[in-house]
Amino acid sequence: MSQSKAFDGQVSPLYLAKAAAVLAPLKKLSYERLAIGKASHLLDVGCGPGADVAALADRIGAAGRVIGFDLEIGMLRQALPSLEQDQDKICFIQGDALQLPFQDNSFDGCRSERLFMHLPDPERTLAEMIRVTRAGGKIVVIDTDWSSLSIDTPCPAIERALSEYRLTHVLKNGYSGRRLYRQFRQLQLADIEIEAFPLCITDRDLFYFLTMQQAIEDQALAEQWITAEQLQAWRREIQHAADAGCFYASITLVMVSAIKPQ
Repeated sequence: MSQSKAFDGQVSPLYLAKAAAVLAPLKKLSYERLAIGKASHLLDVGCGPGADVAALADRIGAAGRVIGFDLEIGMLRQALPSLEQDQDKICFIQGDALQLPFQDNSFDGCRSERLFMHLPDPERTLAEMIRVTRAGGKIVVIDTDWSSLSIDTPCPAIERALSEYRLTHVLKNGYSGRRLYRQFRQLQLADIEIEAFPLCITDRDLFYFLTMQQAIEDQALAEQWITAEQLQAWRREIQHAADAGCFYASITLVMVSAIKPQ
């Protein structure tokens, strides 16, 4: 497998849509943590194809506005056609989360979900989110602690090897979820709340889709992180568990919310 084609953690709009369905209760809770008012101006950083932007727009009045911000122009193009009816309240902007193109104190609330794991410098992005949020505004970040991934298997050594490969060779910040509280504290935000949400999956196919597990396995083999014999044994046991209806995996997502001090 060439380096240019290696899986880097980036995903498709279809993936995001399926993940959104699984994570719907957590998403709803994140909207509530933003303490949205009828005239709120909100920013969703790493908005993808805009599902959360649309949900946030439904919670504000005619005077409110939601901006979706993402690096990937392809994602934003997916968002635009389906949200044209809300164009008075919704805007999408392409750019780098390390340097948000907004003035200080521009938003009443700022949100990001499952973005920080892909960032080489998440502290800088969080600082930018704080900068563009007004004093007293809410900041909410959700991310995954990929080191918490656990799969019931008689091959725990291979499970750990594949997990370590994901953490060190695919994701830029795979420990993101566990680091959020420290980052919020270090940037001196107020009224910090931290909540952990275990996600349990008993459908092997859904798990493989949501975690891009096959791409991780194939790439780990191609880079000789595991052997062909190890991968064969691993997949055989996973298939046995699926056939017996007893496949199980879990992972923890972390949500941290806080207020920008006066």
